[in-house]
Amino acid sequence: MSTHTRAKFTIAEPFPEGVWYTDISRFARLAHKNLIHLESLTAQVKANWKAPLNTAIKNPEPHLAALVEERDAASDITILFAAMTVEAFLNFYGSVRLGESEYKNHFERLGLVPKLQQLLLICDSWSVSKNDPLVKALQTVAEGRNQLVHPKAWKDDLVALDKIHKSIPDAAQVAVNAMTNFFEEFKSIVPESTHFMPL
Repeated sequence: MSTHTRAKFTIAEPFPEGVWYTDISRFARLAHKNLIHLESLTAQVKANWKAPLNTAIKNPEPHLAALVEERDAASDITILFAAMTVEAFLNFYGSVRLGESEYKNHFERLGLVPKLQQLLLICDSWSVSKNDPLVKALQTVAEGRNQLVHPKAWKDDLVALDKIHKSIPDAAQVAVNAMTNFFEEFKSIVPESTHFMPL
């Protein structure tokens, strides 16, 4: 016996009623704060590197090794918080507009780009292509996160510093810029969403 029924989404205006809790603003603040910390650490590492910057040091002094590890962690944290900010926003926006139950049942498990596209289409009647600046910004944030949570192995025992760390602090700067661009682009499409924004 069939268990399907006819239904349609009830779409709320983009102004939440009642009490909603989200960590969007906290995540955004931490992304910016860690980027500043990362840039300072990167400068310290460069100042203390006792070899050409494109050359690895096999056994660095303990204080330098600790500084490098802290720098690398700051980079990872910045990238992750940028991605968490955007994903938290999409989850919040979807829950507010469609209701928590409907959102969880139909959207929560989607990839970030399909989630964004479907939310905008259903909630705001906007169709955005994969070439849209909003989607491009989201993809950039997601790619940075995915490189961290799906790590690759290095074949060489020693790889030159510029190969290992060529993306530090660049990758984190790109992630935070993409996060900022995402919110600017989203606001241009759905101006009423401004009060949801962390920036």
